[in-house]
Order: sequence, then C-alpha cells, then structure tokens
Amino acid sequence: MTTNRKTRMLDKASNKILESLSKESRAELRSMERVTLHSGMVLQEPDREIEHVYFVEGGLVSVLSVNDDGAAIEIGVIGSEGMVGIPAVLGGFCPYRAVVQIQGEAWRMRGKSIANHFQQNRSLHDVLLKYTNSFLVQVAQGSICNCFHTLQERLSRWLLVAMDASGSGRLKVTHDVLARLLGTRRASVTVTAGLLQKAGLITMSRGTIAISNKSGLEEMACECYQIVREGVRRVLQ
Repeated sequence: MTTNRKTRMLDKASNKILESLSKESRAELRSMERVTLHSGMVLQEPDREIEHVYFVEGGLVSVLSVNDDGAAIEIGVIGSEGMVGIPAVLGGFCPYRAVVQIQGEAWRMRGKSIANHFQQNRSLHDVLLKYTNSFLVQVAQGSICNCFHTLQERLSRWLLVAMDASGSGRLKVTHDVLARLLGTRRASVTVTAGLLQKAGLITMSRGTIAISNKSGLEEMACECYQIVREGVRRVLQ
C-alpha cells in the first residue's frame, strides 16, 4: 500500500480515536497497517510484551481475566471507540487476554512504535490518556455490576455496550459465549435472553442477537451502562 493511499484511508478511518486526531497527527502514524480481526483471534496474552496495538474500526474485542484453571470472565469490551493494547503506551505488561468476539477491521501498529508516538504526538497522547481513563471506568463499573446486579440487568448492559462498541444492532454471539463472558451458566443466559425477547427488546436467531428496542433495553439495564457511555462520550469531546 502506498504512503499516499494509506494516508487517505487513515483520513477516513472510523475508529473514534483516529477520527479525533488532526490530519497532521494522523499523517504521523503512517507505519500502521489495516487488518481484519477474525472471531476468536487472540490479540494480547497475559503478562507478555504487547507486540501490536489495534485501533478497532468494526467488530468487538473482549478483555478477559483468566485464572490458573483457564476459566475467564470479561472485564471490558473494545470497539470502534478505542484501542487494544493500552499498556504498550503506559510502559508495562498487562495481566489480561484480549480476544476478538465479533469480526471487524482495525488499524495495527507495533507496540514499540505506538510508545514513541505517544511521547512525540501531543494530540495522540492526550486522547489516549482520556481513553485510558474511560476504559478504567468501564473495568471498575463492570466489577460493581458483576457483584450487585441481576443477570437481566447485566445482560442488557452487555448488549448495549456491545452495540455501541461494534456500531451494529446485530451481534453475532452465542449464549455459550455470553455465559462465559458474564461468568454464569448457559441455561441462565438462555432463560434471561428469552425474557428479553418476550418483552420485545431483542430478537434471537441462530448465533445472532438483534436489538429491537434500544430505549426499552436501556430501561432494563442497570445504571452501569449510562456511566460507561458517559465515559466514552468524554473521550470524544
């Protein structure tokens, strides 16, 4: 891909972090390449150096906390509002795994390169700090949510956050995956999702959940969704 073509594509990037940068700041990121994120791809492993960071344009990436037995629970999601691999610019390793849940596109850069840009590109530096704060809010709120809120509230919140992050109201996700992400039984997810469908909030088909009534789903969700959404909004100001 030629430099001029890549620059033009970056100017049209749909990732919110890249969109917020000036044209001059984006031009400094010419070493990035556009890649497809396939469902199931592992982008980051616990306690390993981050080889690449990803500015997601479409799809959905889960950040997972994994215990010694291999069991995992989702602590955050990343979509077109963010970047996978924040520890690369903060100078540390990360104890979490990042896995693609819904296929999409992204701009990829080496972890060492983004660390240099973070120091030299003031515009990128500022927006990544705001995004880091937003993601920390999401992680903290998710911990509160998992402890104190019902599965119906948590599932509603997850669907809304995933819709916002992926930019799509049709989420290709199974009940089995949702159960693992939410730390509960598949049967419980099936029953709860069935109640949401009966209420006319979602429509389910094989391997897909479509959000039919977003405002109704917001009323069903706990307050955590609004707190997380406000955090993302502030990144884009």
